[in-house]
Amino acid sequence: MAKQLYLNFLWHMHQPYYKDDMSGHYAMPWVYLHGIKDYYDMLWYLSTHPRLKATFNLVPSLLVQLKDYETPSVDDLFIRTITKEVDTLSREELIYLMEFLFFAQKETMIEPIPRYAQLYRKVESAKNSAEQIEVLSHDELLDLEVCFLLAWCGEYLRENSPLVQSLLPKRHFIHKEKLALLEELAGFIARIIPFYKMLQERGQIEISITPFYHPIMPLLMDPQNAKLADENVLMPNNPLSLRDDADEHITRAIAYYEDIFNQKPTGVWPSEGAVDEESLGRYISHKIEWVGTDEEILLKSIPLAKREMVYGRYRFKNDAGEIMPVFRDRSLSDAIGFDYSRMDPKDAAADFISRLLRIYESEEGACQVNVILDGENAWEFYRNNARDFFESLYHAIEQSDWITTQTMSEASANQEIEGTVIKTIRPGSWINGNFALWIGQEEKNRAWELLYQAKRDFERFRGNLTANVTELIRNELMIAQGSDWFWWFGDTHYTVLRGEFDKLFRKHLKNVYILMGMEIPAPLIVPIIKYECGGIHIIPKNSISVGIEGNRSSFFEWMGAGEFNLEKMGSVMDSSTPYVKKLLYGNDTKSFNIALIGNFSELSATTHIQIRLDGELYCDIPFENSVSDTVTMRCGEGFVEISIPLRKSISHRFNLKILLRKGDELLQSIPFHSGLTIDLSNTHPGHWFI
Repeated sequence: MAKQLYLNFLWHMHQPYYKDDMSGHYAMPWVYLHGIKDYYDMLWYLSTHPRLKATFNLVPSLLVQLKDYETPSVDDLFIRTITKEVDTLSREELIYLMEFLFFAQKETMIEPIPRYAQLYRKVESAKNSAEQIEVLSHDELLDLEVCFLLAWCGEYLRENSPLVQSLLPKRHFIHKEKLALLEELAGFIARIIPFYKMLQERGQIEISITPFYHPIMPLLMDPQNAKLADENVLMPNNPLSLRDDADEHITRAIAYYEDIFNQKPTGVWPSEGAVDEESLGRYISHKIEWVGTDEEILLKSIPLAKREMVYGRYRFKNDAGEIMPVFRDRSLSDAIGFDYSRMDPKDAAADFISRLLRIYESEEGACQVNVILDGENAWEFYRNNARDFFESLYHAIEQSDWITTQTMSEASANQEIEGTVIKTIRPGSWINGNFALWIGQEEKNRAWELLYQAKRDFERFRGNLTANVTELIRNELMIAQGSDWFWWFGDTHYTVLRGEFDKLFRKHLKNVYILMGMEIPAPLIVPIIKYECGGIHIIPKNSISVGIEGNRSSFFEWMGAGEFNLEKMGSVMDSSTPYVKKLLYGNDTKSFNIALIGNFSELSATTHIQIRLDGELYCDIPFENSVSDTVTMRCGEGFVEISIPLRKSISHRFNLKILLRKGDELLQSIPFHSGLTIDLSNTHPGHWFI
């Protein structure tokens, strides 16, 4: 056989654990919604191309939740509320529903359903959920409920469910139809896990696991791994090793997998792709053959490593055995996750294949490419839930005679690519090779400190507890160790549901004290999230060194940048942002860098950008590519990058304001009022403020 490029897909399926085990209550319905849209569809797309193979990573805590949603009577606040007849709902229930019923992408989920789009336009001028319920009649709200459920139905349901097909073109619905749809969707969710089991038994897919509640294992094993990955990280007070819980996450995950799939797992995608040598040792001891992580870990682990080394095959050995680390190709993975949704599906597939071809032609012998990414969240940004893209991509792969798809276990055993032994693995995750998105900021560290204290109190008191209560408490602590809680704390990411994540995290820790029969400590009563600014302003986290090209060359290029969201500010201040929607900013040792994101199609060369520092005009340049000794600007479609060289004439602390002008007309002021005060005298995030 001619030289081959072995393509190894891994689709990571995961949602946070939304269930309160003590009450059996689900606070948010995202497992349910992704269940009817993504978990089955992604497998179905592959199954229609039986010669192709892939690995699907199913987090055990996700499987637990999917099983609960197999019945319409699941204790989920959203489903319980939407099941009621609309005219029986209280005002509080109506407001709650309105907060959820437009959680859908406008272009790809709302607009394709005419009735949904009509209702969206009717309420879009309302400022909040309380105003929205005044705009809609009860009949319209019922229509909205059904449209929302239909919008979240995936392509398989739209093609194979007679009920869904009959409802999609309708403009008005009755309560009985809504109940029938809810029952249909619960029955559909019951088919998801058996479908995975069948395709694994057939040999087309491999199912891998993650430690049970999706914890970041290196931070549980030894919190100091955060320092090893980034020496500048600010650590929580009194950090505590949670090795015993880390081991339990692995043990439970394997046991649960065996119970469902009647075999042992052979591979692991660790939560957030996070690895260190100790956690790899734990996987080895459990006979795990491969573990996935990011290419950045390879580059940090091998002296003088070059990026093209990611296409090799590797082994990590210790005294107990060996394991194959699988390093994801970040560029290709991120292209699917973040870029291709904006392209024509056939063009996107062709771009992916052309990138593979360049890799293939650059390698002397056989090579492997590991494409690893989230298997559920990207597709709502694609038309038709990414079906068109995957049909084009999978067909193109099938037509090639130089690409062979494998499961990760097959890649582990593939002797055609020589295995290189790695002696050291640096701690890190899939984002920037460190743990900065989960530890190091005030809110994130506060969450760790509360977790550590609950663990210490449990250990002091556990001798007084029965075995059953001890098990329940350990479970609550393990749930609270999930990475998602720490992801949403701090200002690295924003969602309007941040407060709900905060409540859920603290609820699990409160349960620890309730089960011990102790008074809930006062710090657990107080929200961890201090500021609800609506995501308007996010301060920089890292030094930002970017290529000034007029495009975001990768999802991570501006990761850690400061962010000023003018759309959110506009909604708060009742102003409009017709051109620039978002400002990103940050600096390295040589330059202060700015990105403007928005809609610039109507702007011409007669438009100028003025940059003012401390109220003084620094530069006035046409809205076009420009290079000078004072500024470099590159303009792309919806993305403008600007770099200002740092020099003695620029103060370490200055006020930044950007004006968009056309002649004497002021088109936009960024920000609206006083500007941003920037302090470059210290890279510590606390020195960045508005």
